[in-house]
Amino acid sequence: MRLGSKIFLTAALVIVVLAGVGFLSLRAVGRLVSVNRDIATRTVPAVRLTASAREAIAPLVRLEARAVVLGDARYATAWTERAARVAQDLESLAAYAQSAEETLHLRRARAAFAGYRRIVAEEQALLRRDDRARAVRLQETDARARTEELQESLDGLMAATHARSLGAQDEAAHLETRTWTVVLVALGAAVCLALLGTGVIARRMTRSLGLLSSATAEVAAGAFREPLAAEGADEIGALARSFNRMTRQLGRQFSALSMRSEISVALNQHQKLEEILQRCAEILAKHLDLALAGVWTLDGDAKTLELRASAGTCTDLPETHRRIPLGQAEIGLIAEERRPHVTSAVLEDPRTSDPAWAGREGLVAFVGHPLLVEGRLVGVAAAFARAPLDGLALDGFASAAGEIAQCIERKRVEQALHESEEQVRQLQKIEAIGRLAGGLAHDFNNLLTVITGHSQLMLRQLSLVDPLRGGLDVIEKTATRAGRLTMQLLAFSRKQILAPAVLDLNDAVPGMAEMLQRLIGEDITLTFNPAPALGRVTVDPGQLEQVVINLVVNARDAMPNGGRIAVETANVELSADSARWHVGVNPGSYVMLAVSDTGSGMDTETRAHIFEPFFTTKAFGKGTGLGLATVYGIVRQSGGNIRVESAPGAGSTFTIYLPRVEGVLEQAGEAVTALPARGSETILVVEDQNEVRALVQRILEEFGYVVLSAGEIADALRIVERHEGPIHLLLTDMVMPEMNGAHLAERLVALRQEMAVLFMSGYTDYAIVNHGRFIQKPFTPDALARKVRAVLDSRAEGELDQPAPPQETSASS
Repeated sequence: MRLGSKIFLTAALVIVVLAGVGFLSLRAVGRLVSVNRDIATRTVPAVRLTASAREAIAPLVRLEARAVVLGDARYATAWTERAARVAQDLESLAAYAQSAEETLHLRRARAAFAGYRRIVAEEQALLRRDDRARAVRLQETDARARTEELQESLDGLMAATHARSLGAQDEAAHLETRTWTVVLVALGAAVCLALLGTGVIARRMTRSLGLLSSATAEVAAGAFREPLAAEGADEIGALARSFNRMTRQLGRQFSALSMRSEISVALNQHQKLEEILQRCAEILAKHLDLALAGVWTLDGDAKTLELRASAGTCTDLPETHRRIPLGQAEIGLIAEERRPHVTSAVLEDPRTSDPAWAGREGLVAFVGHPLLVEGRLVGVAAAFARAPLDGLALDGFASAAGEIAQCIERKRVEQALHESEEQVRQLQKIEAIGRLAGGLAHDFNNLLTVITGHSQLMLRQLSLVDPLRGGLDVIEKTATRAGRLTMQLLAFSRKQILAPAVLDLNDAVPGMAEMLQRLIGEDITLTFNPAPALGRVTVDPGQLEQVVINLVVNARDAMPNGGRIAVETANVELSADSARWHVGVNPGSYVMLAVSDTGSGMDTETRAHIFEPFFTTKAFGKGTGLGLATVYGIVRQSGGNIRVESAPGAGSTFTIYLPRVEGVLEQAGEAVTALPARGSETILVVEDQNEVRALVQRILEEFGYVVLSAGEIADALRIVERHEGPIHLLLTDMVMPEMNGAHLAERLVALRQEMAVLFMSGYTDYAIVNHGRFIQKPFTPDALARKVRAVLDSRAEGELDQPAPPQETSASS
């Protein structure tokens, strides 16, 4: 029977019982009403009038006394008005007197009051005759007797009325008691019947509603308790089941909202990315009851996913889940396809990479989302659970994955910005040092040119047994070593003159293997890992050899007890996202050359200074501090970029990126060993340094040439304009105070079309278009004579075109 039917039957029985009881007690109730009405209509008014009359006696006596003693007519008038009201009350009492005693006392009171009024009238008459003394005696004797008699009669009337009232009240109380007895007996019977009929209902309702009330209060406070016991098929059971469903849904929604709130708070903390991701994984595992929640991020090469955070009850995470290549396992497939994957049957899912592990852990469900920012993959968020995940859990996980992706991108942008700022500051510092080093090298090269040139000229003039020859040999060799030092400075400052050629690093690097192995010794293993179908680069072969040697020697010095050095090449495509990590590098195709070692590694402070000239961590006298500075300058001048990755105890990796080019491989030319030929042509030498100009003039004259010398631009213009004979060659310095050599050559060739041009410089800010018309300072007399002869012969044979002006380049290009 349903709860409504039970309640209706019980109520009907109670109504029948109450109707019978009401009929039986109707007469008793009618009598009780009659008695109460008599008390209300007769007894109560009588008591009120009697009390009013009694209370008026004292004021009358006072008014009478004042009227007699003072003789004031106003008191007499007031007494008259008050006496009229008392007389009216006594007249009204006649209608309420019921008993003989009441009637007797009322009659005596009326007679006493009438006598009192007559005495007062006599007192007033005596006063009008000015017989105050007699009036006072009358007031003190007869009037006082009458008022006392009136007071006594009214007291008796009050007592009789009160006695009658008590009798009526006793009767009413008796009737009321009898009536209530009947009513209570009837109500008791009705209650017993109701309790008997509703016992089960009351017990069922109070217990269930009490539990429901407590559960509702807990839900209102934000605590979602265990489900209520839903017994029976009535409305209470249905209400409990509905409440349980509502509580579960509210609990899950509340948990989802709490999870999103906690994740939002965690993502906005000023912490490291690993700490933020770990906190997010813990929140997901707690709120969604996950066996494992993990976040994988894409590495710098965009080929591998690395586990950055994990949480949950799984303690035996396979190693294959910590570093996952794209396209492999369930995590890698999600990243490659860039779409979510959800399953509630992990063991039957063909994507599951380790079913044995999933079976041991009792895993049932899996969900994974690619972490995308504007269509670009930054990682994967995935989770395993031991129970199926419903729609609310899946929606919450998807929302969290989106927020985590935005956080990863934001942190990466912040890190890239910070690193870019650091790199820019480091580059600016290196550029400033480079400009200083280039200027010093330029001046030093001029000095070395003079020292080397004069040393060799003097050696030619001395016999092989001359005692001065030993000292001059030392001077020449020392100047040669100093020249190599200035070349390193120029390489760092990117002021050196390169002779780039199209090369295949897979061909160039193995050719150095024997030399490199001699440099590093037998306790260090050197391996070369070439990439197939490697692209080509444009680089100066000699400078490339210098770069590889410096990097390998630097790696050797980091491994005093032996180790391994690996040289690796690869084709690399730098996307816009990858290029952000390389300051000054545009997206495109590059060839990578990497040199790795298993040495002691470097800390952050050391890495920040390794490319600075004269910075070294070696012992005093063990190094110049120019090795890596030279590498940096050569790579940057060749249009590439270099990065270093290192940590204390983890070795170091220097990675060079050179632009990939299309072109035919160039073969190295044979070294020239023949003695320079003599000549008789006229040569105009323009050089602002007097010592260098004098040396060049002496060398050329010794080889038979006619030399016209100019130390200033104006002198050179004047010579060209006034010299009557032909001028076969212009030999000019590139860097001069008033005008650079390129612009000077352009002006002079316009005046002398037949004149060839040869440039010389210790360094230059200009890219030389034709390296056949340039000689690097410092140079030897033979090198200068050979270069001059080659330019003149090429001009005579028509192989050398008109000089094209060099193009100005900045130090940072």
